[in-house]
Amino acid sequence: MKRLLLMTCLASAFVYAWLQLEEIPLYVVGQPSSTGQIQKAYEAPFFRALKKTTQIPFRTTYKPLDTIGLRDTYQLQMLQNGTIDLASLRFTQNSGAEPSLQGIDLLGLITNYDDAEKVIKAYASTVDQYLQSTFNTKLLGIWTFGPQEIFCNRPIKALKDMEGRKVRVPSPAISTFISELGATPAVISFDETERALSIGLVDCAITSAASANFAGWPKYAQYNFPIAVQFGLNGYAISLKKWNSLSPQQQNKLQSTFDNYLRDLWQISKDLKTDASTCNVGGDCKQGTRYQGASAKVSDQDIKLSQQIMISKVLPEWGQRCEKAHPGCVAIWKQKLSPYLEQTKNNGALQKP
Repeated sequence: MKRLLLMTCLASAFVYAWLQLEEIPLYVVGQPSSTGQIQKAYEAPFFRALKKTTQIPFRTTYKPLDTIGLRDTYQLQMLQNGTIDLASLRFTQNSGAEPSLQGIDLLGLITNYDDAEKVIKAYASTVDQYLQSTFNTKLLGIWTFGPQEIFCNRPIKALKDMEGRKVRVPSPAISTFISELGATPAVISFDETERALSIGLVDCAITSAASANFAGWPKYAQYNFPIAVQFGLNGYAISLKKWNSLSPQQQNKLQSTFDNYLRDLWQISKDLKTDASTCNVGGDCKQGTRYQGASAKVSDQDIKLSQQIMISKVLPEWGQRCEKAHPGCVAIWKQKLSPYLEQTKNNGALQKP
């Protein structure tokens, strides 16, 4: 009897150990390699070390978005249909498929890192709910490239100077803002923007200071207007099919690993923003390329103009799309963000970055 019990225990232990050692394939699509240090120096190494960090037997295949032959506007569909398991989700580019990704980073809504964290704390759970119900995808967390600023090939001292210019935008979500300034928006992928600037296809383009520096935009667009058009929010999302295949212990470990990584990534984003902004105007910087560019000062009038366009044009347009996808969406958005919006209203204008 004792021998039988011992054999049973040994067999159970062997099966448990085998299951623990069984590899779990994890196909990950990251940021485009052209976006800079966050992808190259932080994201890629994070996924290469994911098995060791989590102690989960992942067999991780990580590929930058620009190497898979599909556009960044198709990430949610890839997660939904099982083409990939996990994505470094580009919010602006995928907001056409899921409006809440625009709602959490609505044009003119966020102008500094502290406010970005407040908005995320208030609304991220709603984004996760919509992603799960619509795309069978779970949101693991949110991070930021930093404020999305304007870079032009000739001087810009105020938003009114945008009139008549052709402007690269990352998605149709920003087109209304650009059109309201009397400029012409052109939706161009990040990887194609440097060439568009070099041949004069566009006069200006929008991205973060760090991404612009890494991609070489200031060679052709050396004049920076540092108003936060958006705040460059992105996230990590995993298909529910893959998530549900993990044990509760593995889920907790994976989530805590992402929480720690994202906490570090926020500070990295702040440091890169400061360093790249210095690089872009020829200052003493550590990580980027020095360019002899110029950066204008953003006035209170320009901040108020941006806010007015958001309230009168962008918010109603977004609201219609969001209500169509998720009835009651706008009321939920206002409810979740009401403390932040009231604070913004009491301040009289959006805070400067």
